[in-house]
Amino acid sequence: MNMFPVEIAFWITLFLLLHCYVIFPVTLPFLSEIFKRKQVPTSNEPFLPKVSILVSAYNEAEIIEKKLKNFLELDYPKELLEILVGDDGSVDATAEIVSRYADQGIILIKAHKNAGKAAMLNRLQKEAHGEILVFCDANTMFFPNVIRKLVEPFRDRKIGCTCGHLILSDSSDSLLGQGESSYWDLESEIKKFEGILDLLIGGNGALYAIRNDLFTSLPTKKSIMDDFFITVKILQKGFFCTFVSSAIGTEKTSKEGVGEYRRKIRIGRANYNYLFSYLPLLNPLRPLLAYLFFSHKLLRWFTPHLCILLIVFNAILLATGKPIFFVSFILSLLVIFLSVSKLSRSAYYFLSMNTAMFKGFFLSFKRERSGGWAREARGDDRGPSSMKVLPWLTAAILGLSGAFSTAEAGFTADFTIGSLNPTETIKDCNLDLVGHWWFPADEMVFGGVGVGYETIDGIDLVPVIGSLWVRLPIGRQVLPVVTADFGYAFGEDAQMLWKVGGGFDIKNGKNSSILLLGGYQELRKYGNFIYLRAGLLLEL
Repeated sequence: MNMFPVEIAFWITLFLLLHCYVIFPVTLPFLSEIFKRKQVPTSNEPFLPKVSILVSAYNEAEIIEKKLKNFLELDYPKELLEILVGDDGSVDATAEIVSRYADQGIILIKAHKNAGKAAMLNRLQKEAHGEILVFCDANTMFFPNVIRKLVEPFRDRKIGCTCGHLILSDSSDSLLGQGESSYWDLESEIKKFEGILDLLIGGNGALYAIRNDLFTSLPTKKSIMDDFFITVKILQKGFFCTFVSSAIGTEKTSKEGVGEYRRKIRIGRANYNYLFSYLPLLNPLRPLLAYLFFSHKLLRWFTPHLCILLIVFNAILLATGKPIFFVSFILSLLVIFLSVSKLSRSAYYFLSMNTAMFKGFFLSFKRERSGGWAREARGDDRGPSSMKVLPWLTAAILGLSGAFSTAEAGFTADFTIGSLNPTETIKDCNLDLVGHWWFPADEMVFGGVGVGYETIDGIDLVPVIGSLWVRLPIGRQVLPVVTADFGYAFGEDAQMLWKVGGGFDIKNGKNSSILLLGGYQELRKYGNFIYLRAGLLLEL
């Protein structure tokens, strides 16, 4: 087998990942120094345009009054400040609390049905009279001078959007919450340098402002990242987006790690939903903008895909016998081990969030039930929580069953039987039996350990494998699946093996499925095979 194309694919994939997380951040300070825009001269005259603050709230009774009091403490002329709070069909006391502040200039816009944040923001924008719109979340607390700082860059008529500096704090014991806080520190640094270029790729929904006449109505058929969509449309119209580090807001991360995970799934799904509407940012006539979007966003969105490809390419290249590929594969397994064992907080966060992103990718192909939204408990909420953090199981290729645990997992196993056929002579069938014990992260991602039995030319082999199973959420009764296995075949002629494949999970009631699987297997000494198997999956 000619491995040269696989080697090229391996190095390209590795370079893209390194570029996204290492090379790109390092280039930003130099780019910001070389290509920074000339600033419009400041004036001693205060710049005080009419401002409308828009907040879309859903079931925020725990925090909304604190937020309203925070608004009333803002250092901005009251006659030039309009505050619109949209209650998106809350079932708690959110609307009642907001209505108490009507005599202090806070306007309540109430929806009788939960239609989603995008629909409410569209409605609020139509009601707003300000020249500048400021968007924020109900749980984001402003420093008193935030509005003055956010509107100052709008002296420049080419500035269409400004984004403030959000400081995340974590008051939970969640590794994901802590990881999100650390990640956001890095993200803020990237935003700072993009802001120097006035080419900020996406605002932050917790704290950003735009010109009212540049607002683009938000689509409501699918979930959407409203802050990213709005700011991208401003960039596409030829205006600039900048970062204002002195406009500070504070926010707490999700109260539970599983909440942070679900939030990342929704963010990933929303970004993929409208991916094609963002691709014009790759316009080669605006090379700097294209470089920033490709490096900062596009590569991040496809990091889970690139990581999977990298491991698959690396596994294939083990057959070349080159030491570098054995070293890189061992390093990959070490990173995964550090992630699932939680010995490295950064590695755990990286793996978990990319697992969430990967799930969001497949969910983007699935029809959404409604435009409503789900609220996650945050660190500033009161009251106990019974949720448990779900550790990630995507490192099943290690076979480290002791590293896996889940609060809700029961017995999950499969057994399949079929044939193993050499690729050179498809008619030469060999017996292939495989069973797995699975550790489900959720209904989509499974990690597991397995054992099998194969007969090849009269030689008996017993493969012991670590496995990864991804059930794609496309369809209801018949779900596509993707599988990967790596392990060692014991027997008279022991050797390494790996498999990649896929098939269908056909639901057979609540707790079982019929499996139809096929794929490609390579045995280190015997060569390449095609396998076809059928069996049963039990989820109890």
